Amino acid sequence: MDVPPMHPGPVYNELLVLQDDHRSAYVWEGELLAQTLRAMRVDNMWDFMKDRDLHPRVVQRLRDPGFYRILEIGRLQLDWSLITALIEQWRPEMHTFHLPIAEATITLQDVEVLYGMSVDGLPVALP
Repeated sequence: MDVPPMHPGPVYNELLVLQDDHRSAYVWEGELLAQTLRAMRVDNMWDFMKDRDLHPRVVQRLRDPGFYRILEIGRLQLDWSLITALIEQWRPEMHTFHLPIAEATITLQDVEVLYGMSVDGLPVALP
């Protein structure tokens, strides 16, 4: 019994508006069989997203739980020296930073103030 060849690409392209630029298009066409595909780094993702407009339904899905603010903030500049210093002061037994001036911890209220995300209400969960 002969099985007809199946094209692994999308059946409908209405929602996949960036499909022509996506690497999977080359895989589906058999042009990238020998190359290893790697996950996109977060830095590359922000560079990719800054010049793109999201579909209004995607924007609404991000606004409903309050996550759209993360896209508005964009890429954060990380201070690796500060992160390393904080790691050295972290005490996992107490979930606090033991600093020379006092103990400190990061609370949900800090996240709410820094990122403008609501921490009140129902939790966001998958259906």
